[in-house]
Amino acid sequence: MSASYARLSESISKAKNVRIYKDKDTAYDFKLYPFGERGTYIDPELISEITDSLAESITAQFPAFDYIVSPEPGGHTWGMLAAYKLMKPMNILRLSTELYDNYEVSIKRETAYNENYIYFDGFTAGDRVLLLDDVISSGATIRCIARQMARMGIELTGVQAILAKGDHYKQLQTDIGVPVRFLSKV
Repeated sequence: MSASYARLSESISKAKNVRIYKDKDTAYDFKLYPFGERGTYIDPELISEITDSLAESITAQFPAFDYIVSPEPGGHTWGMLAAYKLMKPMNILRLSTELYDNYEVSIKRETAYNENYIYFDGFTAGDRVLLLDDVISSGATIRCIARQMARMGIELTGVQAILAKGDHYKQLQTDIGVPVRFLSKV
C-alpha cells in the first residue's frame, strides 16, 4: 500500500472480520471496510483522502469518458464524490432483491453472499463511461456490468476501484479488455 494513502491503509488494516450467511449452509468471511458496501462510520479525513485520490487517479489514468457509472451499494457514494470533484455527470446502477417491471434493462447479479438485480437506466448507445466501484473481489459484478454495457452499445473505457482483493483484477482486465485501476490492494 502506498504511503500517500495513510488513512486508507489504516482503515484497511483495522477492518474487522465478519461472517455473512448466504443461506444456512453457506458462509462468506468478509472484511468490514468503512469505505465498502457494508461499511457504516467513516471519518471526514478518510472521505477526503479517498475522494481526492480517486479524482487524481482517474485524471491520470482515464482522460476520455463521458460520465462515471457506479453500482449500489458500495460504489455509488464514491462515484458521486469523484464525479463532483471532477465535474463529470454520473449514472447510478441501482440494486434490488426484487425484479421490477418498469425498468427496461436489468441483470441478475450473484455474489458469494447474496443475489440481486442491477438496473440500467439513462444510458444511450455510444456513451463512453468509466466504471467506479469500492472493492474488486472476484470481479463478478464488474464482469456482468461490462457484458450488459457491451450489449447496450456503451463503451466501457476503464474501471477504477478503491481496493482490489488479491490478483483477480488481472484476469478481470483481460476479460473485459479495459484498464482496471485501484488505490490499494490486499
